[in-house]
Amino acid sequence: MKNYKLSRMNKRCEFGTYVAGKENSFGQTIDVYKPDFTVYCGDYSISMAQAVTLLGLNIENTREIVIRHNDKVTSEQLVHLDDTEYKIITIDSDKGVNTFDVITLQESKGL
Repeated sequence: MKNYKLSRMNKRCEFGTYVAGKENSFGQTIDVYKPDFTVYCGDYSISMAQAVTLLGLNIENTREIVIRHNDKVTSEQLVHLDDTEYKIITIDSDKGVNTFDVITLQESKGL
């Protein structure tokens, strides 16, 4: 994965989580999205075998992105990209200097 061209990383994505917000007029706590950090990313194409594996796991509406390796990224976070919210399905990380992470995202339906 070390051969990904930096010029293809032309989008910004935001990683964050939902946290408890204020109470509404009914006394219910409303969860609100809290962004943690923003990074540059690029689209990534998966192989046919990987696509079949995702279909076998009954995972639809997926998208793969590439970011520079970042230890702050966890599978509990959500990703905002292109006006859509995604949950993280897998993180394929390379350890080392100047490496990349391939992150599989699934469109989220919200809370």
